[in-house]
Amino acid sequence: MTHQTTPYRGYSSGQGGGGFGRMAGVLAIGAIAGLAAGQARKLAMQGPSIASGDWMDALKTEHRMVEKLFEALFATDDRQVVKRNALLGKIAYALSKHAVQEENVIYPALKESTPDGRARELVDDHAEIKTFIFELKRMEASDPRWIVRAAEFQQLVERHVREEEDVIFPAMFSSLSSEENAKLTTMMNWEGYKVA
Repeated sequence: MTHQTTPYRGYSSGQGGGGFGRMAGVLAIGAIAGLAAGQARKLAMQGPSIASGDWMDALKTEHRMVEKLFEALFATDDRQVVKRNALLGKIAYALSKHAVQEENVIYPALKESTPDGRARELVDDHAEIKTFIFELKRMEASDPRWIVRAAEFQQLVERHVREEEDVIFPAMFSSLSSEENAKLTTMMNWEGYKVA
């Protein structure tokens, strides 16, 4: 007696349903769509910085975005715990992306062009900012002390921003050639895009 096997319909090549081939096609399309959506999200997150022009204007744009998030945060009350935590998350994300751009591109260029220790001071500010974020995430957002600590956090960020925008960045920008500033802009936008 001869035993004849029948191919499983889901895996047959050309006969029956071709279910495996269709499933693989759907999965491939889904993967491509997911990658495309991820790239679109990255472009959307880095887009305002890219559209701002040079590296200094891009960083100023990001500073203004964080200021608006702080304004929204301080418009909350102790009962709006979910909103406070969501806004803190947005501030933390924006500042983290911003810090990567500055620490990986702008501060090394600053250290190279002006080796006076200011780049180190700015990195130290970033460490203190990260500590504030950590502390606020550990506190209950309904605690009245939370908003007081958030105000201290905002003051640190504002002082850091003023020092960069009013003193350090204009001097650095003017000391570099247009080609060097263009290169820094490209490098900085790439760093921001990678982490967006």
